Amino acid sequence: MKNSTTSPPPPPSFSSLPDEIIVSCLARVSKSQYGSLSLVSMSFHSLLSSPEIYAARSQIGAEEPRLYLCCDILSTATTRSHRWYNLRTLDDEIIKKGRNAFISVNGAEIKMKTELRLVPVKNSSFHLCDRSEEAKLVFGSDIYQIGGINRNNKRSRSVCVLDCRSHTQRRGPKMKVARQRAKACVLDGRIYVMGGCSEKECWGEVFDVKSQTWKKELLLPSPSGDFKFDCKFEVLALGGRIYVITERNNYAYDPKQGRWLLLDTGFVGLKRILELGTVWCVLDNIVFMEFCDDLFWYDVSCGKWLIVEGLEDLCYTKVNCRYRMVQLVNYGGGKVVIVWLVLPQPVVMRNKQRVIPEEKTCFAVVRLEKRLTSSGLTIWGEIEQLSFSLVHGSYKPLTCLSVSL
Repeated sequence: MKNSTTSPPPPPSFSSLPDEIIVSCLARVSKSQYGSLSLVSMSFHSLLSSPEIYAARSQIGAEEPRLYLCCDILSTATTRSHRWYNLRTLDDEIIKKGRNAFISVNGAEIKMKTELRLVPVKNSSFHLCDRSEEAKLVFGSDIYQIGGINRNNKRSRSVCVLDCRSHTQRRGPKMKVARQRAKACVLDGRIYVMGGCSEKECWGEVFDVKSQTWKKELLLPSPSGDFKFDCKFEVLALGGRIYVITERNNYAYDPKQGRWLLLDTGFVGLKRILELGTVWCVLDNIVFMEFCDDLFWYDVSCGKWLIVEGLEDLCYTKVNCRYRMVQLVNYGGGKVVIVWLVLPQPVVMRNKQRVIPEEKTCFAVVRLEKRLTSSGLTIWGEIEQLSFSLVHGSYKPLTCLSVSL
């Protein structure tokens, strides 16, 4: 009589687990790995793009900042369009085969990763005759593009939303009034939009994201008779208020009280962002701006701009080249990203032929730290990562935004 042997049962596979357990596991994996994981199976691909996994990432605090770059593209000799590109986050782009580059500054080497990948977002291209000069901002995982110019070269009421989870676009509810070159900011689950309309309709409006409605009872009054939203101004959210910085005065709108306040001299220095026409952003209720190769922060207590210490390396990387500032981005986690376009000088070869090197879009991740000294509060910065992507001919970077995913 032969002894019958039975094979041991195969170990359970990962895909045999309940979806909720798989989602909990995958939510802890860096999003930079999702592209490879989505190739495992159709079910993985579906889970990795589902609302459930993003909800799980948010719940356990695993969200990561992702950079999106809007570029102006010259498609033909007469046709231009805008398109969104997704950039791999600056701390997870893998460069293989020793292709890392280094910049020597004052004897120290700064690591610069080459050829940061620009991944085009599908169906995100639009011709300038359709949409341009719109306000752009981030709310949650969505990029809102508000107003602009329509096909008839007139102000637009339209709202276009780019879902950065699924990379799909949708139309949002239209504004109450058409706007071009409006300013917008986010505060307490609402999007505040001001300016860009005719002088007769000189007011702002508010979009409640939860209810997806432009609520008429939330219309913003004009701050005073001498101020018009069609003048040069900037809008920012700071400390629970909406601040409007104009060339003449500074105003604050308190949503709880529903009224405008004329600010005292403590905010006078904020006019510098208008006078200099420079890039700026708000991080942790502090306004930062870039000017003349340096990073500054605004001290409300004394009404002055103070330099961010410790960023001499950043100055040296830009001082010897022609460049155009693109954006100063709130990267979250006490960090900002400085984005600039390097415009290289033509190089004359031995045969007297002029060669123009390719332009580069540079990205510097700066970690900021507050320090209390005997002389008061100071802010120090440290370059965590310096990367660039090549700009091929007709691609010009316009706007850079950070989205948590």
